[in-house]
Amino acid sequence: MIDLDGILSQYTGNAIIDRLLCIAATTTSADVARDALRKTKEAIERGGLDEFSKPKTSNGVAYTRAKSLAETLEITDVDFTDDWLHENNARARAELAELDKGLSEKITERVNENIRMQFVELGDHYYDRGDLKNALAYYSRTRDYCSTPKHILFMCLRVMAVCIEMNNFAHVGIHATKAHRALDDMADGDDESVLISRAKVFCACGIANLRLGRYKDAANDFSSIPVEISTSYASMCSARDVALYGALCALATYNRTELRDIVLNNKKNAFRAHLEAASDVREIVNTFFESKYTTLFSALERLRPWLEHDLHLREHITSIYKRIRDRALIQYCEPYISVDLEIMASAFNTTSLELQREIATLIENEKISGRIDSQRNTLTSSSTNARADTLEQILADGEMHEQQTRSALLRLSLLRNDVVVRANGVGAKDDDAGVKPSRISSMDVSMSMLGERKALS
Repeated sequence: MIDLDGILSQYTGNAIIDRLLCIAATTTSADVARDALRKTKEAIERGGLDEFSKPKTSNGVAYTRAKSLAETLEITDVDFTDDWLHENNARARAELAELDKGLSEKITERVNENIRMQFVELGDHYYDRGDLKNALAYYSRTRDYCSTPKHILFMCLRVMAVCIEMNNFAHVGIHATKAHRALDDMADGDDESVLISRAKVFCACGIANLRLGRYKDAANDFSSIPVEISTSYASMCSARDVALYGALCALATYNRTELRDIVLNNKKNAFRAHLEAASDVREIVNTFFESKYTTLFSALERLRPWLEHDLHLREHITSIYKRIRDRALIQYCEPYISVDLEIMASAFNTTSLELQREIATLIENEKISGRIDSQRNTLTSSSTNARADTLEQILADGEMHEQQTRSALLRLSLLRNDVVVRANGVGAKDDDAGVKPSRISSMDVSMSMLGERKALS
């Protein structure tokens, strides 16, 4: 069951609208789509939902999207009207004229801070209307009028939020670097507002990396978010999203040591506290770490219907689930020399034949080292001769040590006998010209002369 009221309580601003429209577009239930569109209409007409500003106008672009979607789905009992759009556009034009007039006055005054704030107000205006391209342009223009690290941080957070809504995820990383630099330059580095701002930067980077398929980078970003973020970034994601996205990306990419230290034991930061607020997600992580695979995959399948409607996860859920399953298969096989595939298939709630196919793929990709005995229905680990490997390593190290010793002795002999390299080549004329020789100081010259000696001999 999709909890539409939960979206209204967990998010603010465009996050509500985007997630409701995502559900309406992806659900197979006409009733759910109708309810999502109805709540979208109410949210847009209310306006003033976002932390950026309290606009006089509302998101006309989103209203048009919702209206078109309702027509596509043939939902006629949600009253999207052209009259509301015309009235909203009229208010928007009047507000924009007032802001443009104010910008002209501020530019005439030549006070950088006033100009910066006017650009911010214009950016907020376009953002509230849903014109993300112009919003990004005006937020970016404030860069030339930033005089403190706080101003730069403010600009970066605005730009990153707009870029994520525009699906311009590569641009997020550029401004995240600038934001981190500004945070490092701020004197009150331990202030709560600074900690929250740093958490917002990590959150934006985590979402961008998730959407780009960089799951380990996303896991690192989400696991770096302190619990102080709470609901302060509800225009982007909720506290539960931090736990959910971070946990799934970690399960897909972290080894057992990283999972224990970063996610469960919390040696790095406060990610464990995020898991405490999402009991079902915490249970999934614990069952994976405890190798309770039947329980793990049952819990993941229960979660899948909701994740398939998630704004950021829906396009990646199949890939992430596949990676989690592969890591579970690898983790199961690692401790054993021989594995009974029938017992293993029971643990993974699948058939022996299907399990053989999965393991064969992992063997081909060199993620599991072993051979499948289809007659005995077993997986046997490929044995390695540890003694032979050790002897080969010793011989290789010995040869390297001998080579380095010979080179060092030759160089020492050359220096002791005052062998030099002239600056302008060899010949008596260089000495007459007053060119001072320099001592040899490069191992490359020593090795070159050693080669000449061997050739002469």
